Amino acid sequence: MKIRNDGILQLNVPMKTKLEVIEEFIISKYSWLQKKYIENYNSQNHKPLVFEDGEVHLYFGKEYCLQLIVSTQSFVEIKNDKIIVFHRKNSIVKNILNRWYRQQALDFFNKRTHHFAKNYDFPSVKKVTVRNMKARWGSCNSRSEITYNIHLIKAPLENIDYVVLHELCHLIHPNHGVGFYQLQSQVNPDWKKQKYILNIQGYRYIN
Repeated sequence: MKIRNDGILQLNVPMKTKLEVIEEFIISKYSWLQKKYIENYNSQNHKPLVFEDGEVHLYFGKEYCLQLIVSTQSFVEIKNDKIIVFHRKNSIVKNILNRWYRQQALDFFNKRTHHFAKNYDFPSVKKVTVRNMKARWGSCNSRSEITYNIHLIKAPLENIDYVVLHELCHLIHPNHGVGFYQLQSQVNPDWKKQKYILNIQGYRYIN
């Protein structure tokens, strides 16, 4: 297994190897892969976000070009593959955009959490919140309150759903025991693949 210069993961396997075996092998190596992808990303001299015209920003896994427009009011809208930030003169664009991400995340994660809780008969969720986290995508406490990472809103929907269902499973199984993984596999059979992708690509969202 190796990562090519173009970023594609290449595996050489025996002809009759089952797809399930290949997938399990890849998932077992996700920590190594994540490290290598981060190293490759940093080696390409990617600069931190500076919030200027033409810069690429992510939303639900899709890339959008940032467009800045001076206005009498500060707000954000998406149009024609662009995230447009209307801002007052001398205002801080980063703060305006981050507030927008926070509100989008709170609204969507709240709806998505209650949607899955109802559909899969999970216990009632008392509260859904969002905050900026560097090392976790979500957490669930003993008071049935779920907190999500704001940056998760930048990931594709299937990765978001993986985190939502993961945290909902903790309402029934607080720890990562056998029962937890059995329940997670029952409500989300593809969770391993989704976790792998999120761990590999996650560094792109937390910026």
